[in-house]
Amino acid sequence: MTRLRREGAVPPIAAFIVFLTAYIIINPGLLTRFQLQTAANLVVPLALVALGQLIIVLVGGIDISIGAIMGLSNVVFATAMALLPVPLAILAGIGAGLACGLLNGFLVAYGRLPAIAVTLASAFIFGSISREVMDRPGGGITTDFYLATSGELLMFLPASILWLSLAAVGLWLLLHRTAFGRHIYGVGSNAESVRAAGINARATTLGAFMLSSILVSFGAIMLAGSTLTGDPRSGDPYLLTSIAVVALAGASFSGGRGSIIGTILAACTLGLVGSLLFFAGVNSYWQYVIAALIVISVVGIPVIVRQVAAAGRRA
Repeated sequence: MTRLRREGAVPPIAAFIVFLTAYIIINPGLLTRFQLQTAANLVVPLALVALGQLIIVLVGGIDISIGAIMGLSNVVFATAMALLPVPLAILAGIGAGLACGLLNGFLVAYGRLPAIAVTLASAFIFGSISREVMDRPGGGITTDFYLATSGELLMFLPASILWLSLAAVGLWLLLHRTAFGRHIYGVGSNAESVRAAGINARATTLGAFMLSSILVSFGAIMLAGSTLTGDPRSGDPYLLTSIAVVALAGASFSGGRGSIIGTILAACTLGLVGSLLFFAGVNSYWQYVIAALIVISVVGIPVIVRQVAAAGRRA
């Protein structure tokens, strides 16, 4: 609990509990096997992409190209599935994303360019390459791959939840049990102090971009598995949503603070907003408005509470 409070994860956890309760009251069908599997396949790609965005935020940056990286990894994987064995196709998809992260990270870390400018420019480049690889939805994704990534592993346990759990646990161990993870938090908190301590902040930033791109590529592969197709525009909706998820998760955009579990639960909350509005009979065009209000509420209410408490102490 101390770690969760320090990482700002308590508000998104509370928001998820409230949202899930409301969702089940309005749509009890969520508890059925089919609805649970559908919801998991909807949320898991968003959660993985949001975790990738979280890594960049932890080092004090933001990645505008994250949707384009997802689209490129998605179409490379889908194309490779028609030509190569599954393990090689997965490596091709992740390799495409890793190359994007390497380019972004090198320009930001060693070129000393602003992350938002670099990733904005690279988003156009990666998007264009995606359309050269595949100009329309398609690919060679098989039903067996769908069952392995997005089917039902056990009764009431979607396979996608297992893959997300493995990724989350691995990322948590990397960030909290390795020197590289501590360096990521350190660079975001105070880059100058990190350099003074003899730590290579540039290499850490480059590694953060590479790690982020791997998570995003994994999300792209999971999305391809659940939709049985590759699409060069598949990552477009995930850019702004991933930023909203990280904001809802309580991460600090100045770097150094963020929660893995808070990000995953925030992704669950925002990812299911559209479904909740549908079952509540609300026009889906309001989805982004509702999502924005949720983010503002979760982020703003704790600030207001702290200001009121501080005013009370001064009084």
